[in-house]
Amino acid sequence: MTEVPTAQMDELRISEELRLLDENEQLRVQLETALEENQHISEDRDQLLVRVADLAMELRAETRKRLEDDTPPAVESGVPLKKETGRSETEEELRVAFEELQVLTEELEVANTTLQQFNAQLEERVAARTREIVDANAALRRSEAALQAVANVVPDLLWRTDHIGRTEWVNRRWSDYTGKSVGIIVSTGWLSVLHPDDRPAAEEAFMRSLRDGVPYQQEHRMLGVHNNYRWFMVRAEPMRDDRGNIVAWFGAAMDMHDQLVSMQALKTSEARFRTLIEGMPQLVWRSANGAQWTWSSPQWGTATGQSDWQSWGRGWLDAFHPDDKDSVLSSWEKALEEGILEFEGRVFSAAEGRYRYFQTRALPVRREDGQIVEWLGTSTDVDDLVRLQNEQTVLVSELQHRTRNLMAVVQAVITKTIKNSDALHDFTARIGDRMQALARVQGLLSRRAAGTRIAFDWLLKEELSAHASLDEGPGASKITLNGPEGILLSSSTIQTFALALHELATNAVKYGALASASGHLSIEWSVVKRDDDGSHLLVHWRETGVGDTEGADRDAPDRMGYGRELIERALPYQLGARTRYRFTDDGIECSIEVQIPDVAALNDELQGSSPSYGLLG
Repeated sequence: MTEVPTAQMDELRISEELRLLDENEQLRVQLETALEENQHISEDRDQLLVRVADLAMELRAETRKRLEDDTPPAVESGVPLKKETGRSETEEELRVAFEELQVLTEELEVANTTLQQFNAQLEERVAARTREIVDANAALRRSEAALQAVANVVPDLLWRTDHIGRTEWVNRRWSDYTGKSVGIIVSTGWLSVLHPDDRPAAEEAFMRSLRDGVPYQQEHRMLGVHNNYRWFMVRAEPMRDDRGNIVAWFGAAMDMHDQLVSMQALKTSEARFRTLIEGMPQLVWRSANGAQWTWSSPQWGTATGQSDWQSWGRGWLDAFHPDDKDSVLSSWEKALEEGILEFEGRVFSAAEGRYRYFQTRALPVRREDGQIVEWLGTSTDVDDLVRLQNEQTVLVSELQHRTRNLMAVVQAVITKTIKNSDALHDFTARIGDRMQALARVQGLLSRRAAGTRIAFDWLLKEELSAHASLDEGPGASKITLNGPEGILLSSSTIQTFALALHELATNAVKYGALASASGHLSIEWSVVKRDDDGSHLLVHWRETGVGDTEGADRDAPDRMGYGRELIERALPYQLGARTRYRFTDDGIECSIEVQIPDVAALNDELQGSSPSYGLLG
């Protein structure tokens, strides 16, 4: 594996090389100048030496010749002879040449001294630069070794390409992960380890970065040594020289597979959680301390008509009933001390335009040190439950009241039956019939408890059907019913009214129209208006074809004793009814007029007013 190159080290190396080259060039110019001057001096000295030698030879020849002649040179008119003159000129030239030679020798010595100084300076500079280069190379090797260690320690896969994208180097992590040596990567390129589906887009993007000189960044799947692909974030940056030209590209691939998998799992979990939250019937919300909401589920907006931002902070409080706001805030204050929030309040329903009861509960989310981070809570619609609980309370109270009154009625019926019975078997028969009548009345009242109002025609047909057939058979032709349907009765009148009808029907079966072959029972009813007392139900009961009713009455003095007392005394006393009961030549006539409630009163009754039953006196 090659050593780690970095942009900083390359720049340092280039700068140091340029400085050394500049200094060496200066020394080279100075040295060449000194050598050139020294060369000129040497050449001048050599020429002078040649001239001195020539002059010396001429002078020696001239001297030998003079000695041989041994004749002094002739002098005319004080002027030396030509021969003597030539010798003197030679000597003078020789003297001048020696002087020039001496000067040149001195200059040569000075030049040699300067050259020696230059050589010494050059050697010193070369030695200093050599030491600097050695130290710089040592520091560079240490830095490269450190960077090499760092490059091999970092978890990223590092690589380098030249300016045209050819891979030149990869770190150890790259080789360990891919299982490919640097030689293989150099020949195939770093793109060869990418997933086939990712390679075309990655190659196109990298070529664009090479062309435009812009950084490269992409997410790719890279093949590992175990033939598995993992996601990496790959980024490459260009390195430029002093002129701005790209000389290399450095890249790093960061393993983000686990992060992407975790993020995907988190997104899936969030989607599931959101689906769960949005599918819950409860209104879900988040809050900081001090009842400052930070988020509410879509159900809250649907239920209250508030938008998300309207419910934030304490905006959610606007959806609560004004009378409940103080208690709600008080519950929040207690929650900070107790660590749990619970309260019940009325929340406005945008769909219904009214307030509905909601039960709110929340728990805090805490850090490891116990500090509260936020609150997570739900508000559950309990309006129907509260209404049912209220209705149950009313029904229980009504049941208790009805039971007490029913027991009083049973006690009164038993007492009257015992009084009018001659023997035990007579009492047993009569009390059984009357208890069955009361049972039928209770069955009708149970309909009212279920929300169904009881009409007079229901009550009448229920009682008559217990004694005779109203649809077909012999008994059907003996009974005529005529009156409007659906005249609703107050529940407070039903029980006593039903007992009166039972006594009339029982008497008709035993002694009256239904007991006689020629008898006929006609029942008519209608609604009459009384100016001073509202609407009244008028019932006319007539039995005909019975025969000698006076004789029958004398023969059975207890006939209709309890029933007649019930009609003539109990109905006026308990219901304020107007009644009339009399025997006719061929039967019996009975009329009952009782007040009936209007629709508003019936609605109030069904919403919880409890009926009242009096005792038969």
